[in-house]
Amino acid sequence: MFTSKYTWQVRERTQKLSEDIKKEYKLNHLETTLLENRGYHSTEKVDEILAPSEYNWQYMPNINEAAQVIQKHLDNDSRILIYGDYDADGITSTTILYDALKAQNETVFYFIPNRMEHGYGPNYDFFEFEVVGNVDLVITVDNGVAAAKEIALLRENDIDAVIIDHHEFADEIPDAVIVHAGFPDSKYPFQHLAGVGAAYKVLQALGLDKDEYLGLVAIGTVADIVSMTDENKYLVTRGLVELNQRMPLGLSTLLKMSNHSGSIDEETIGFTIAPRLNATGRMDEASIGVELLMADDENRAYEIASAIEELNTERKALVETIYKEAAEQVDENNEINIVTGDDWHQGVLGIVASRLVDEFGKPAVVMSNDFDVYKGSARSIEGIDLLGMLKKFPDYYNTLGGHAQALGLSVYEDSIEEFKKTVTGHFNELALNLKPVQYVDYKVTNDNLTLKEFERIRRLKPFGKDFNTPVFMITNQTVKSIRQVGKDLSHIKITLQELDIDIIGFKFGFLHNEVQSGDKISLIGTLNINDFNHKRTLQMVLMDARIDDLQIIDMRSKNEQDFSLIKQDDLFLINEDTNDKENYFKYGEALPIAVNTLVLRDIPYDLEELKTSLKGLQASKIFVIFNDRNELFFEGLPSKQLIEQTDELIMNAEDGAIDLTIHAPHLAKRIGTSMRNLKIIIDILADLSRIRLESGIVYKDEVQSVINIENSQYLKRLTTKIEAEAKLKMSSGQNMKDYLRTLITT
Repeated sequence: MFTSKYTWQVRERTQKLSEDIKKEYKLNHLETTLLENRGYHSTEKVDEILAPSEYNWQYMPNINEAAQVIQKHLDNDSRILIYGDYDADGITSTTILYDALKAQNETVFYFIPNRMEHGYGPNYDFFEFEVVGNVDLVITVDNGVAAAKEIALLRENDIDAVIIDHHEFADEIPDAVIVHAGFPDSKYPFQHLAGVGAAYKVLQALGLDKDEYLGLVAIGTVADIVSMTDENKYLVTRGLVELNQRMPLGLSTLLKMSNHSGSIDEETIGFTIAPRLNATGRMDEASIGVELLMADDENRAYEIASAIEELNTERKALVETIYKEAAEQVDENNEINIVTGDDWHQGVLGIVASRLVDEFGKPAVVMSNDFDVYKGSARSIEGIDLLGMLKKFPDYYNTLGGHAQALGLSVYEDSIEEFKKTVTGHFNELALNLKPVQYVDYKVTNDNLTLKEFERIRRLKPFGKDFNTPVFMITNQTVKSIRQVGKDLSHIKITLQELDIDIIGFKFGFLHNEVQSGDKISLIGTLNINDFNHKRTLQMVLMDARIDDLQIIDMRSKNEQDFSLIKQDDLFLINEDTNDKENYFKYGEALPIAVNTLVLRDIPYDLEELKTSLKGLQASKIFVIFNDRNELFFEGLPSKQLIEQTDELIMNAEDGAIDLTIHAPHLAKRIGTSMRNLKIIIDILADLSRIRLESGIVYKDEVQSVINIENSQYLKRLTTKIEAEAKLKMSSGQNMKDYLRTLITT
């Protein structure tokens, strides 16, 4: 059977919402189910989603001190450097800080490190040779909390430092004023702000915040995949309003180039804006992203947006090339995939690692050689703290840091092979049998979800981490139609008999070989509203599929025979003797009870023989070919009279023999039949010992008794073969499948 890529975990409510809460918020059944299943049971928790609020900036740790330090340097016309990061969160953080502070002081500058040259976070050499002696205050944003050594260099040279960050702290906390919602002993009500969210709080403390900055706060927050609950939800909601009302010129130009039209939501940010901003830091200099967001000249905006679009195109091509090379190294027997290259671009290794996780459902580490070390990124699946597990092997790393499921690392070149062997062996010994989990929010049945009810789900947006887009499940439904779509037929469209929901599966074209009309299938995916020809319908965007029943793949039609689906070591049922091939069986022979894939290659001569072989079979998949070069169904068998007439002609032959190599056409014409039927008649007479056939010559047998056609075992076998052809080859696909299932279970 076709198995799912994910383990489907249906969320179950632990508590019910009170009737008062449901009434207060006017919750329908879908909204109620989603909130209950995700643990939102109280008014306070529901408010985090339906009425999120903004918290007072004064509760942020160290923010007053930070504001005082920054304001002092603004008042003194100090040289201030904003040190950002090369992803979308860092770019937007840098932009709002620079725009606000530059308006107060001309001696404000920003710098975003180059991923390849400087690496992540504060760079010691840059600080030593470019910052010391030239700057009075350094503000790091979206980085810095793990840079104790670099910050110490600044402090030793009388340079003030303010760190605005949201990443995990290292063992040593830098000697700086640190604004971080999750600072040790923090009392801030929401501790999951992105870097841009923390930066916005600092601007509030300085009295320099503007509503227009909220659009960039939304972009950085969504792009960095931080918790989409509580205050982040508030900030993103407000930011989306700003973006739709007054889009920055550069951003508007970039969206036009990406062929986006219409309103902007969190998906627009996640799938269109963020990848392009991130591409600047991956492929080139992220400072171009800051320039885009601050552009106020149309020509300049067009120039920058064009360059970013080109970088994004280059990034996608590079990812595709490296991914293919990386995937070739994957051993599906391993519980972690560690792959290495010699000249892979460092900027896209995290994306490649994510692709490997998506494809194979296991943690992935992707590294490329960089002089004397292999540098790269790693991604994990839910439930596996990859950072924690890799920390068990400290001797291998030059650097290691990040989060439980997304991290960066570098391994000494002379240790790379031992590292791969040791870590892979460790994961394999754990025997985790890894399969990523996909949580399911709502099971759709024939009558529990209408278009009108689904529309209300908009109230729960924006979706994101910790409050993801709801996943819906359809179970054991009958396929009405299935067809491949797209230029390369790589996508699939499915309609169901019982549910009025269309299914579109991007990159699921392979399902066409696994599922046919009439089959039962289970699906999970997100839902949206498809508006086509003024008709609005529910549509599922497929995430995963599963077939719980035995799969029977109908390949009887020649144009449906994709033999690449069949493997050499599959089990085959055939008509002739198997010649001692262990995986070939003749109809009528007993098969092993448990079979992964069975191929019914030939049409059996007798349905009883088929029944004997299939009875009690436990198989996952059956390919039905039923190939036969000599089908009897349409032409039938020669009549009794024709057989008797031919017998009489042969018996009356004067010389007692007929050379068929010479006289067969004349004989067939004389009795008024086809050469095919003549061959069948000759074989029947030989079976009855009326004749002998030697080297193409027919001899009369010595037996001269009256012919009794009913005694021919060969004729009986041909008769049962016609019955088998009618049942197995001429029936509809669904009838044929139902019949095979009956043979297996009875």
